[in-house]
Formats: sequence, structure tokens, C-alpha cells
Amino acid sequence: ANSADSHACDAWLRMIATAAALATGNRDAARDGLLAVETPGAPLRRGDQALNHYLRGWLAALENNATNAGRETKMALALADELGMPGLACLARIAAAQQLFGEGDHRGADAMLRRAQDVADATRSPLLRATAKLALAGAALAAGNADAALEPLRSGFQLAREHGMRHIIALRPALLAELCAAALRNGIEADFARAIVRSAQLAPPASALRLKQWPRPFHVLMLGGFQLLHDGTPLEFSGKGPGRPVELLKVLVALGAQNVRSDQIADALWPRVDADYAHKSFTIALHRLRRMLDEDEALLLNDGRLSLNPKLVWLDTWALDQLLAEIDAALREPRPRPDPALHALIDEALALYRGPLLPDESEQPSYIGSREQIRAKLLRCVSRATRGWEDAGAHETAADCYLRLIDADPLFEAKTLPRTGSVSIDGPTVRFTRPGLIEEYSVSMDGVRQDFLVAERPAGESELQVRLEVSGARVEAAAGGAHLVLAPTTAGCRRCVAAR
Repeated sequence: ANSADSHACDAWLRMIATAAALATGNRDAARDGLLAVETPGAPLRRGDQALNHYLRGWLAALENNATNAGRETKMALALADELGMPGLACLARIAAAQQLFGEGDHRGADAMLRRAQDVADATRSPLLRATAKLALAGAALAAGNADAALEPLRSGFQLAREHGMRHIIALRPALLAELCAAALRNGIEADFARAIVRSAQLAPPASALRLKQWPRPFHVLMLGGFQLLHDGTPLEFSGKGPGRPVELLKVLVALGAQNVRSDQIADALWPRVDADYAHKSFTIALHRLRRMLDEDEALLLNDGRLSLNPKLVWLDTWALDQLLAEIDAALREPRPRPDPALHALIDEALALYRGPLLPDESEQPSYIGSREQIRAKLLRCVSRATRGWEDAGAHETAADCYLRLIDADPLFEAKTLPRTGSVSIDGPTVRFTRPGLIEEYSVSMDGVRQDFLVAERPAGESELQVRLEVSGARVEAAAGGAHLVLAPTTAGCRRCVAAR
């Protein structure tokens, strides 16, 4: 009898160990633990059966087996309700809700979570209450309602922090990662969110690719000049300098930094040697770069393709590329003009673009191609956004955007001089003012004469050149003077550039 009593809790202890394995994503250990629990012998008590079904549903969810996850979770919930196990019933409802909003049933998920919240409040368990609140925030994010997610996210993380939690149970890793990204993006319990990321070893979701606050040990900056940071501090190189290992990193980034063929990198770095020697040199340089970083997993080589690991490395070109894709999507949607959300995205893009990619290193063809591709994408997005602001009369906003772009990269100047500005009329003179140039038109009803006053002289000492192309301009009578009417720029009828 004493021996039987001493093993009465074996199944329960094994299931606790299995839950710990699932919380850290160790599916193999969790699977072994469940097999040990179900080893033929004494039958499981009904309470143990309920917990076993819950853990099996959790494992199935991690393995993306929706059918098994749904079935096991329903069985766990039914047994927990029947046996009066409110804690497990709450967790099972949270698990079921994640299944439902993953399937797009937001109404069903919301109802399940409200019930879980009621149970959590009734038990007064900080663990359950924090988890239920965070599950509500996750449901709001899944429904595309980021604003509604903020309050339960804030209260859930605050409650978890105040009670010293280092793991959030019942939430799937992908959902917990999205919640941590949202918290970091909005300045909600940022230190705690980073601690959760580290303790749960969460991979950054796609939405966090440009999120600089996500805890990654390495930051690589290519725009406006090269920087390699480790935990916020510039990495120190040996007396010989960075050499080929850092050149390999630069070329990898210039070629996209994801799934780049090793032979393509070798050809770019050693173009005048045979393939075998180039491949050997690539292998040596990669080894030296990993040793320099002291982190093999920062660079992943699979099937002859090299990638930076986004779990460990933040890259400014990735961040800008994702941001420009988001701006492009926003510009395709019908939005009010000017749109504060679009303005915020443009601000973020201009802050990221400190200058052209590796501006002092032009000899490498991969740098030149990547540099011009980034310029073209950025100019396309900025031009479309500022055109909308100008059409809406927000000339100062558009002008500020143009000037920030030119400050970062002077080569944008000839492409981005604003097409609109402020117009004032003083008798027969129409003054058209915009950043970089003031145009004065002396008008009559049968013609136009134009003079230029350069407000911000382009750098340099050579002769100032002002080029104007106008077609379809006309003058119309107006009270107290005249209006100069220019043809729509969408037809390409007016271009004006000051340069040297």
C-alpha cells in the first residue's frame, strides 16, 4: 500500500514535466512524456485524463494538426467542466479560442474567451487572469483590431510582471510572439516583453522584422554606411581590420540576405579565380565571420544557401523593405488625405534611410544593384505619398518629406523637387515658392515671363543651372491680378530642377 501511495502522483508529475517541455517548444520531450504517462499499467484517474487530453491538444497545436488539437481540447474541456476543475477548464477554453480564431471564427472565439475570463476572475488566480487577458488581446490582433488589443495587452503583461511570471502558459508561441511584438511596438511593459521573448526563446513574427526593439544580439546597418553592433556596441575587429569576413556579410546583405547561393557570393568576392578555390575561400571566410560574431546560428547555411538568422540579427534593409511594402499597401487603399497613419509610416522609412547603401563602396556590382533598387523603391513610395499630400493642400508636409529625403541622399534632389508650393499674387507678379526654388512669373493676359530666385543654392561652385519644361500653361484673370495655370503634372507637362 505504501509503495502504491508513493507512486500515486507519478502520472501527475510526468504531465507537469510534459507541460514544461511544451512551454519551451520541446515537442520530442513532450511526446516522450505523454507516452510514459500512457504506459499500460494502472488506469489514469479522470482528472489526469482531462489534463492528458489538454496536453495532447497542446502538442497537436504545436505540430499544426488542427483536427487533433480541436478534438483533444474539447475532450479536456468536457471532463474539466464535469469534474469541477475550473483552472483546467479556463486553460482549455483559451486553447479552444485560439483554435477558433485561427479558423476565422472570431465570434466563437470571443464567446469562449469571455467565459474563460469569468472563470479566471472567479478563481482570483493571477496566472489565469493574466493568460485570459492576453488571449483576449491575441484575439483582437487576429481580428485585425490592433487598438482593441492594447488594453488587455497592457493589463495582462502588467499583472504577469507584478507576480513575477517568466512564462505565459496556454498561449501558442506564435501568438505570444505577436503579443510581445505589439507590446514593444506600443511601449507596453517593454522590459517584461523582452524577458518573455528570451525565456520562451520566441522567434520574431513577420510583423517584427523591422522592430528594432525586439531583443536580437546583432544589428547590421548598411544604409548610410556600414555598422555591425553586438548588444548595441560596435563590434571591434583585430588590428588587420574586418577583411573578407565582413565583405562576405556585406555581399550577403546586398544580395538579399536570405537563401543566397554560396557560389553567387563566392563569384562576387573572388571573380577571377576558379570555382573550387572560390568555394574554399568562401568556406574559410564564413568560418572566420562566425568566429568573429561568436555565434554560429547568426548565419545559417542550408543546401548551399546562406541566410542571416532573423531571430538573432536585425537588418536595416530588411526593415526598410518591409516598411515600403506596408506603405505601398496603404497607398493602394482608399484613405483620407492627408492620412496620419501613412505619414507615420513615411516618417519611419525616412528615419531608417540614413543614406544610400554602402555609399563609400561602389566597386562591388552587388552593392550598386542593391543601392539603386532601394533608391527606386523609396522614391516611388515617397513620390506617391507626397503627391497625395500636395493634392490635399498639405504642401509643407510634402516639402518637409522631400527635404529629408534629399538630406539623406543628395542624388534624390534632381528627382524630388516639389511640383507644388505656395502661390502669392502681387499685381502683375505671381510668386510660386517651394523648397529649393522661388519662381516669379510676370504675367499678362497674352503671355508669361519667368524669373528664378534660388532660395537654397545647390552645393558647389560651378554655374547654376535651372531647367524648366512647361507646356499647356495659361493665364486666367483673377480678382486683383492673374492666376498662372499649369498643365497637370500627371501628364508630365511641367518639370523644374535647380542643380549644378
